[in-house]
Amino acid sequence: MRTLFALLILANLAIYLWATQLSPKAEQGLPEAQAGHNLKVMELVSEESIVIDARADCLRIGPFSTQQTLSKGQRILVNKGYGLAQQRTAAREVHVYQVLAGPFRSDIARDNARIRLQDVGQKPSDLAFGEDKMLLLADFAIKSKAKEFAAGLNDMELSLVIKLQARTLGPLYWLDVPDVVTPERKQEFAEQQWGDAMTEVTPIPCPKSP
Repeated sequence: MRTLFALLILANLAIYLWATQLSPKAEQGLPEAQAGHNLKVMELVSEESIVIDARADCLRIGPFSTQQTLSKGQRILVNKGYGLAQQRTAAREVHVYQVLAGPFRSDIARDNARIRLQDVGQKPSDLAFGEDKMLLLADFAIKSKAKEFAAGLNDMELSLVIKLQARTLGPLYWLDVPDVVTPERKQEFAEQQWGDAMTEVTPIPCPKSP
């Protein structure tokens, strides 16, 4: 009986030693992470999209300042085989700086100021903002010019005001040629007399096909 018990102990010991030889040793564990690698986050970097500029093979002709010159431009395009030109319209707004004298409390006070201004070569005109009686002395496109003009009248000891005004002078028109225009035709259009001093020919990208 003792012999059998001893044999069982030896058998268990042999199995234990055999199993431990197959297990990895502590010092032979998994390899360590290499420095410089982020193991928490590994993101894929997508390629940047490449934007290819559309070629400016079509044309925009304008602006035309009147309906008459617009109609002439349309006829020219029809005669050259470009009858499908698209019309574009935009309001034309002009900003001016007005140099004003006033306000005056009465018509007599305004008339006296007008006479004094006329004596120094000015040609003021009557203007009213509500109940304020004013004299319009001049219009300028640039504010610095308006200030310079007003400074020249300081010796007259008049109350002068510079006021920004917007004026709508009517719409402007453009014609877009939606078809591809050859370099030779572009040069021909550039040299064309469109009957309007404002009209120019500008290359634009062609519209996308539906």
